[in-house]
Amino acid sequence: MNRRNRLRRASDIARVRAAGVKIVTRCLVFAVAPGAAAGPRAAVPVSRRFGSAVRRNRLRRRIREALRLRLPELGALDIVALPRSRAAAASAQELSASVRRGLRQAQARVLA
Repeated sequence: MNRRNRLRRASDIARVRAAGVKIVTRCLVFAVAPGAAAGPRAAVPVSRRFGSAVRRNRLRRRIREALRLRLPELGALDIVALPRSRAAAASAQELSASVRRGLRQAQARVLA
């Protein structure tokens, strides 16, 4: 995912989590709000309960890749993808399916 497609400020992430629409899928919880930027931006915060830094970063990379593949389909949305406990053991296909489902629901609820 490119830098321009990332939510980097803690204040932006907090805004999306507080004011955004929440979508729950099998592996992820999404908070989605209309964005101020021209394209979609996303953040994937992973808490320490998922294990060591190596495990957290691996999970973060897998989720970002699934998001990156879907970003061209999205409009100007700000997305925070929070992994659920199942995400750590999920396959790439399961994560991709959760991202696809969550983003489809988010688009329907936020942009409609």
